[in-house]
Amino acid sequence: MFVVKASSDFAAKRVEYFYDAMKRDKKCDTSFAVRGRYFYVHLVVLSACSEFFWTNKDQLEEIFSPFDFDVIDAILKYCYTGEISIADRHYDKLMELANRLEVKIPPRYETVDLSNCLEVLKSTEDSDLKTEAMDLTLGNFETLHKTKDFLNLRVSNVNEILKSDYLNVPSEEDVFNAVKLWVNHGNANRKSDLAQLMRSVRLSLLSMEFIVNEVMTFCLLCAECMTTIRQEIINKNDKSFIPRETPRRKIKGYKMALVGGSTIDEANTIDIFDGLKNSWTLSKNIGINKKWFASVLVGDWILIIGGWNSSYAAVNSVEYMDLKSGEKKPLKPLNQARRSFSAVTLQRGSSTDVYAIGGSDGDNLSSVERWSSDTGDWEIIASLLMAVSVHSASVIADKIYITGGLTDENGKYVSTNKVQMYSVETNSWTYRAQMIQGRRSHSSVAFKDKLYVAGGYDSQTSSRLDSVEHYDPNANVWTAFLKLPEPAFGISLGCFQNKLFSMGGFDGKSDLIDVWEYDETNKSWKASTRLSRDRAYFNAHVIPYDSII
Repeated sequence: MFVVKASSDFAAKRVEYFYDAMKRDKKCDTSFAVRGRYFYVHLVVLSACSEFFWTNKDQLEEIFSPFDFDVIDAILKYCYTGEISIADRHYDKLMELANRLEVKIPPRYETVDLSNCLEVLKSTEDSDLKTEAMDLTLGNFETLHKTKDFLNLRVSNVNEILKSDYLNVPSEEDVFNAVKLWVNHGNANRKSDLAQLMRSVRLSLLSMEFIVNEVMTFCLLCAECMTTIRQEIINKNDKSFIPRETPRRKIKGYKMALVGGSTIDEANTIDIFDGLKNSWTLSKNIGINKKWFASVLVGDWILIIGGWNSSYAAVNSVEYMDLKSGEKKPLKPLNQARRSFSAVTLQRGSSTDVYAIGGSDGDNLSSVERWSSDTGDWEIIASLLMAVSVHSASVIADKIYITGGLTDENGKYVSTNKVQMYSVETNSWTYRAQMIQGRRSHSSVAFKDKLYVAGGYDSQTSSRLDSVEHYDPNANVWTAFLKLPEPAFGISLGCFQNKLFSMGGFDGKSDLIDVWEYDETNKSWKASTRLSRDRAYFNAHVIPYDSII
């Protein structure tokens, strides 16, 4: 079989040829006129971008006539080349024309926030961006539904928003009022969309008075709506009628909770990041009379394990805090008092297991113990190959990785670059490839199938570290990554909304309040919303949005 492959620019040259032919009116098969100017196009090329052109080829002149020539030229160029260059003042009209032609144009924004989420929701095909835009829209609907961007959404976008269980509204009346605002905005044709949108309004959650005075009045000319409304009124008046339970609106999303600290004052509050509002708030005092403890998330519980007491002694106490009720109670204590250790969770059958690893009780520890959610007991398991404290632990693919830490080598404490890995199946530890940099008091996190390690302290050089590296468990290789903006130890790495963050820490003089977010597009760390207070030596957990702490 004879195979020939064209050069890599083959397709690009074909695009250039057709676009040049269109501009020179060459071999075009369709034309339309706007205010005396004729546009000659290749219908097959336009239809490849949107079938709308083919099915509405006789109405092109009418569709394009309200728009400026700059907008028409830009949309035609996009259909041919996939590129757009147009002044900002024309952008809204460009998107309006693209929507009419059913041409999908990617949003001009690389990140999503409250200022552009509705525009992104309307125009993007990127599933990750669309999910992020929808989450922001649902969480901030009370404000966003009154904006011009919402009123300019297509009916399909509005319906997708209104039908969500996670629409954050004070009451169902706000959902109906949003329908009313959208239908009344723009041309009269929107009245034909009323029945579709009203199916997303949960009438059973509305009062009889509101239905009669507001809903019936507005929907009077919609036969389908009135049939549904009358039946709802009958149901509400029928005392023997047992309605099917209608789900109330929920809040979709998660928060990030920073638990612990280098002082008892820090550790007595939890800093909580609201991803929908992009803000940090401090919890009430949680009454934890210790610091430098480890914490893990187990279902709706945060377990608070070990740590230092006010007398700087290691403790073995364990408590849990219920995220839904706020209740705090003691659990069975550790077998070994420990501080400056690490803790992680793993699923083993029906049990969520918690591992308390290494640390110090005055001397470095190699002991490891495991708590089972099935039994509530702690058991001693295989010890570390090397006793370490102020190390970091993370889980990838059911393996626990202990990176670095402070260890005793020939009677001298050093920051090690060794990595120890635990296998549940064999209940044993093995060494893996060593980190590039020896470090202790650092942080690690699993992010996109790699283990990231950042910051810390090098005891040999008495220096704070800004270095970051990541580990590929399949290749067993460490690779240097972009350095942090500032050196610090006691930081916490966290993953939230598919983004990597570095938070807090100690700069040698004081605990820090800074938060840095890794920008994958620009390959840089950028400043993010700062913490409510300075904090170091803590853990970051992603918790449900309806947690009450």
